[in-house]
Amino acid sequence: MITAYACLGVLFAAPAAASAFSKGRPQTMREVGVRVAKAVGYGEGLALVMLIAGVVSLSIARGRALYPELDVLGEGAALSLTASIALALFSGWITLRFSAPAARMGLRVIFIGLLVLFVFQGERLPEIPLRGVELSVALSALMVILLRREVHPKWK
Repeated sequence: MITAYACLGVLFAAPAAASAFSKGRPQTMREVGVRVAKAVGYGEGLALVMLIAGVVSLSIARGRALYPELDVLGEGAALSLTASIALALFSGWITLRFSAPAARMGLRVIFIGLLVLFVFQGERLPEIPLRGVELSVALSALMVILLRREVHPKWK
């Protein structure tokens, strides 16, 4: 459950990136990085607040301090961060290539797919964080290449 809470940042980072990229076309990859970093920071910050609130709530309800296992927390945080970066980059690319509404629609489809996976394969969640990190890093690399082509058309 800690991994699921840690991954909530993705739900906030990707739409924030779509909004950031809809305000004007970035002129450099540095500007792309800044927009993605702000969106991911926003999403991960909210996820951290919710995770802390959940742990504190459980600790109060149980009458003793409860702490998540550090390995589970670390793997969940790594998955959350890499997935947030990957989907923020994806959202930025879709926004630049098509439009912000198209990016939001694409994100809805992805989020519904992830929800279906969570409902039907939720018991496997503790097994998959590191595989998810690998997939997220690969998607991020692809999105950086595609974003570079959008920002600097001469690279096509």
